[in-house]
Order: sequence, then structure tokens, then C-alpha cells
Amino acid sequence: APEDFATLQYTGGTTGLPKGVNITHHQLATNLSQRETGWPTREGVERILCVMPLFHVYASSMALHLAVYCKSQLNILSRYRPDTVLECIAQERITLLPVGPTIFHGLMGYDGFSATDFSSLRVAYSGSAPLPEETLKRWEEATGCPILEGYGQSEAGPVVSVVHEGAAMVAGSVGKPLIDTVVEIVDVETGTNVLPVGEQGEIRLQGPQVMSGYRNRPEETAEALRDGWLYTGDIGELDEEGNLFIRDRKKDMVIVGGYNVYPREIDEVLYTHPDISEVAAVGVADEYRGEVVRACVTLRDGASTTSDELLEFCRQELAKYKVPAKIDILDEIPKTTVGKIDKSAVRELLKALA
Repeated sequence: APEDFATLQYTGGTTGLPKGVNITHHQLATNLSQRETGWPTREGVERILCVMPLFHVYASSMALHLAVYCKSQLNILSRYRPDTVLECIAQERITLLPVGPTIFHGLMGYDGFSATDFSSLRVAYSGSAPLPEETLKRWEEATGCPILEGYGQSEAGPVVSVVHEGAAMVAGSVGKPLIDTVVEIVDVETGTNVLPVGEQGEIRLQGPQVMSGYRNRPEETAEALRDGWLYTGDIGELDEEGNLFIRDRKKDMVIVGGYNVYPREIDEVLYTHPDISEVAAVGVADEYRGEVVRACVTLRDGASTTSDELLEFCRQELAKYKVPAKIDILDEIPKTTVGKIDKSAVRELLKALA
């Protein structure tokens, strides 16, 4: 029946034990149809490549369920390797590529990237983590294939908003809310005051795809679902056209000398530096200021930029209080089992490097 449970989707658990998200058949089926209105597929024609592990909600929604919906071929890789992914795209004539920012970075940094035949690739989708604007531009220039970014979370079915296929690109936006989905920006403190266009606050939403609750977690359910709204814990804003912008996670906000700083802004600036491959900015405790921003980066092959040069680059682009106290150059940035940058692990690493 529509209200029977279809999926127990576990969240990543980066802030504690993973929580099981109860999703019904109605919620699951509705979200597939909602997604189709923004990212339409071609029945019996598509060739989808699944690179992320299928226990992750992004892979199950945008690879497994999508392939079944459009009755098309699904290619599943047992593990991520850039050479295998690029070879599969060319040989299997992949048309749809749903992956996360980490994989886009890895593919573009691989030696064989420029020699790959991308002519079959119609659309690449980005989800599961924020996509830097610089990555989007570099990918489309190199492949001729657009990246359409979307926003969602396990608790929301998972898809909430998408940059509609064929729509004009709005830099930094994750598109407009899906049909029958209402998104509001509210104050972080109380979650009840709806903020005007252009102001940043917590994203809350309503829609038929929203979860029934967390399995056997009544307190967490009551915190996330309030007065008919799902409180996402994400910080964002809306523009006058209704486009949604994700600024950061509520829990990742850093208070530096009394000023609110969202690390994603620092990430975006550093990603524009030509020598940088990956970035992670986080807040760490500081005896004088309470908190400061620290960042770590990996460099592209052959790059020789120093930490001091990167700090000077930030000073040219950011307000003084937003400039990282220190930038560490690493061989690798810690990641979760699904390939996302693990901000909790980054914080612990940077504390150890202090």
C-alpha cells in the first residue's frame, strides 16, 4: 500500500550514530515523478553509470531507481577508479552521469581525462555535496556536457530542488524546488521567522516526499519535523526568481570574533586558484577568538604553490575576518565511505597539525 514502508535509508551519521529514515512507497514514487519533471529521462534509451555505492541515497535515487523508472541500462562499477570510469563512459556510450564533486575533481585531475570520448554524454548530475562553481565551468568547457546541480537529503525523499534541464544557469544555485515542494528560509535561532529574499538562514521545506520520521528516534524526529516542516539543518537563501542557494551546514558555521563565517565561502574562493585540486575549510577552537577558520588543500600535479601564497590569495578575495588562520597543504583530504569530504575528520586532523 502507498503508506507502507519501502525503504529504511540510513543517514551518514557524521554527527553521531546513523539514523534510519522511514520512507514509504508513496514518498519514494512521488519523488521519482517530481525529479522527472526537472530532469527528464528517455525511456529505453539512457545508459546510466553508477559510481557511488548503492547504499547511499544519491546512488539509489539517481542511478538505481532512475534506471528502473526509464527502463534503461544501468552500469554499476564495483569501485571508483578514474581510468575505469573514463573507459566505461567511452566504451558503454554513457548518456547520464550522476556523481558527486569529489569524482568530478578526480576525473579532471587524471592524465587520461582530456583524451576521453565524451560525445555520448548528455547530462551530468551533481549531488550529495556542494559543487564549486569553478568545477562546473571547467567540466563543461572540457567535455561539452553540462552539469545540472540538485539539492536534497535522505529525509526529503531525497530530491528537493534541481537546476532544470534547458534552464538558464544561475551561478551557485541548486535550482528551483520540485513541483509540490515549498521551501522557506527561516532564522537560525528560532526557526519561525521567515526571512526575506537574499537573506541567509536555515532551509525548511514541505512536500509529499518528506520522510515519515526517524526509525525508533522520537526525539530526533520531533526536532527535524516541526509544525509540518522539515528543518534541514542547511543554511541557504532564495533569490527573487525562487532559485535556491546552499551556503553551508548549520553545524559548520564558524563564529570568528562575533562574525558568522560559512566555510563554504572560503572553499569557493580557494577553488578558483589554478593550482588547487580539493579544499576543505572548517572552524577550530581558538583561545583568543573563540573560533577561527582553518583550511586544508590538495594541489594539482606539478603545482608548487605555498601556504603563504594561498593565504595572500585569500586576503585579496575575502574580508579580513574570513581569511583562514592557516592553510595546510596535504597529500589527501579525509573522506567518508561514500567519497564526501569528511569535515569532522578534517577538524581532528587540523587540530593535530596545530
